[in-house]
Amino acid sequence: MARINAVSFHEDPYPESICRKVKAAGFDSLEVSRPPFFERLPTAATRHAFADWAGRLGLSLYGFDCWVEVEPYKARAETLHGFRKALEFAADLRLGMVISHDAWASVNQDRSPTECLRQNLDLFREVADMAAARELKLVFEPHPDTLSMDNSWAIDFVDGLNRPNTGLLYDCCHYAVGHPDGYIDAVAQLGSRIKHVHFSDGDRRTYALHLPLGDGELDLDGIVAALKGIGFMGTLTNDLYRCPLLEDGARRNSDKIRAVESELGLPP
Repeated sequence: MARINAVSFHEDPYPESICRKVKAAGFDSLEVSRPPFFERLPTAATRHAFADWAGRLGLSLYGFDCWVEVEPYKARAETLHGFRKALEFAADLRLGMVISHDAWASVNQDRSPTECLRQNLDLFREVADMAAARELKLVFEPHPDTLSMDNSWAIDFVDGLNRPNTGLLYDCCHYAVGHPDGYIDAVAQLGSRIKHVHFSDGDRRTYALHLPLGDGELDLDGIVAALKGIGFMGTLTNDLYRCPLLEDGARRNSDKIRAVESELGLPP
């Protein structure tokens, strides 16, 4: 089942339009994003109606990139409120998984990594429990400007959460920028903590430039081999966020994503 994330199309303000573009590109599953879906689907009834319509279109829905602002130091209550609303949204749409991240470097400021770990753990244990109550997984996507891009910190974070519904998201583009010479080795280091993958090409330099497969300089075969090496059997989504030729790239990627899933032995 070839899936692409809606955040790639976030500049399109209409969920219906995004879904039709995704289907026309050859994908049959969509990872939902906050813009524009969260604002356009404000009630349980509108969410259920959208899910039914997407199903009739031939699109399954899985995953929610929630874009909740994470501020565990000065705005913990506000952050938890944001997650409550995001989890409610994901549960109404039966999305199965919510994607977040630890606090940005700009939020951490001059706090030590140890202090950041302690407070992020305190926050996200509660979020993970709220997610579990709604039968949702919670995965964390390291970025070049989060502490979780440090593999040791990420391991301490996920292991410290000690929640069975949590794990890491391996984004090929982000890891290649954060570890330009070690993005493949990171897979083995993180191991079974990787529960979800954002698969794309990239140039190992430009932040969040997710390119169609074969258009960048990443060793994608090496990433697939590393994922096979850890026995990865999670879920996978094509990511084309900031791709300059988005619809063309999506059309060229759909069959390639199916081939990657087949190579990994993931369910069709």
